[in-house]
Amino acid sequence: MNFALTDEQRLLIEQVRELCINELQPYFASRQKSELEFDLWPLRLLGELNIVCPTIPKEYGGLGLDIITTALVIEEIAACWPGLAAVIDTNLHAVQPLLLAGSPEQKEKYLPLLTGPDAGLASFAFTETTGGSDIDAMQTCARKTKGGFIIDGGKDYVLNAPQANFLTLFAMTNQQNKKSSLRCFIIPRDTFGVKIDKYYDMTTLDYAQLAKLVFNEAFLDNDAIIKENELFSGYLLLSQTFDIGRVLVGATSVGIARAAYEIAKNYANERFQFGRPLKRHQAVAHDLVDMATKIQMARLMTWQACWLIDQGDDYTVASAMAKFSASQIAQEVTLKASDILASRAYERGSFIEQLSRDARVLSTIEGANNIQKNIIASLIL
Repeated sequence: MNFALTDEQRLLIEQVRELCINELQPYFASRQKSELEFDLWPLRLLGELNIVCPTIPKEYGGLGLDIITTALVIEEIAACWPGLAAVIDTNLHAVQPLLLAGSPEQKEKYLPLLTGPDAGLASFAFTETTGGSDIDAMQTCARKTKGGFIIDGGKDYVLNAPQANFLTLFAMTNQQNKKSSLRCFIIPRDTFGVKIDKYYDMTTLDYAQLAKLVFNEAFLDNDAIIKENELFSGYLLLSQTFDIGRVLVGATSVGIARAAYEIAKNYANERFQFGRPLKRHQAVAHDLVDMATKIQMARLMTWQACWLIDQGDDYTVASAMAKFSASQIAQEVTLKASDILASRAYERGSFIEQLSRDARVLSTIEGANNIQKNIIASLIL
């Protein structure tokens, strides 16, 4: 076991941290939510470091980062601006099926759209109004026709949808055998028959845009489907995409928890009660110790899952555990931080108040935590 970062990793993290502290965090703190929604400047800033979708291989214009280095980057962004981290997580999620099983032509067409200074966004369209983790409740259907497929149905709570260059869509091709007929499609966002039915005004993850998509006889040619092969069925492709995505939610959770801890620690150092800093009171000191310890637990679990992915080992249980534990810890840490800050933690628009809301939603992203427990139980019991 080697927990040391390479020189390249340290340099990249220093660059990302400097960018976050000097540019992104002041920008985020100085603007109202309505001013953030369609501003591409933060993406352009990340694009200068080519980290809008850093796992894309170098031959397609990306950095070709492994998963553990990507998790380090996500933690830094989340500690500064959780909503921006969610946007990057979604990009990474959307390209994963392409990286795993896409054809060379599909990769050449779509991956360069998310690289470089002008990098765009992508969406992952899976959840529906009738259900998320329950594939048998899926209604969106891809009907085979001459030269391609006709898509009918809808997808709900689709991150990045309003600004996406393309969508990664999962739909069934047979309503009687939904799981076995699940297929993945890559769709240009401006495809005729694909429209936004509803925009969501969320109280969490400011900057991340969500929408409901409707597919009304949207025609896709045969090149849009990611074809099954000896390694990946549609269902297995979905499962591995989620498994990898969960560790990035773990990294986002660690970043949020770290930011809340730093706020609480700084406040406990500056605030005096009964003639001494708040951190010198044992109850507060113990809370800070609990927070720091749990953050490190979440970080190490996330790193282990990332390492297993990069090694090509079995990572399903590790990724579910990392996502479940880290998102829970993010909630615990933000709550303890709020207790230390007292009334200041509940000022509307304060960073700690934002972090508390952002931490809460992470228990539902990439599969609710109860689903993670079901996955873990099915594999270890």
